[in-house]
Amino acid sequence: MFEFGRYVYSLQVINEVTRVAARLGVVCYVTDQDDVADLAIPDFAPPNFDSSNLSIEYLDTNGLVIAAGTLTDSDVFPTIRYVRASVVDYDYQFSGLMSFLGESGILSVPVFETTLPVESLGVYADYSAQTDC
Repeated sequence: MFEFGRYVYSLQVINEVTRVAARLGVVCYVTDQDDVADLAIPDFAPPNFDSSNLSIEYLDTNGLVIAAGTLTDSDVFPTIRYVRASVVDYDYQFSGLMSFLGESGILSVPVFETTLPVESLGVYADYSAQTDC
């Protein structure tokens, strides 16, 4: 019972990580994209869950992903309308009595994602100063 409760709690934590990452993505400058994942993951994250399991994407009006190398281009930056944070390639490892579930106690975590409309993207009204996330 405890192991199953820990699994459900871990799923909730992972869902919250996507919400926090998307929120950081909409208020931090796009060049901080690689830092957002590390900032969003709490100390109490599930075992082996790290920044490689979190994808941050910037989307245009149609919901299409904008290529990472073009995010700061003066003609591309204004087209960013959404930030999507999603969990990728994370498998939960059961231990103890629940290790018979899945494949040797390993279950793939369902897809969790959060998409938010952009806010400042780290650019302030005077547009002269950019600060780190």
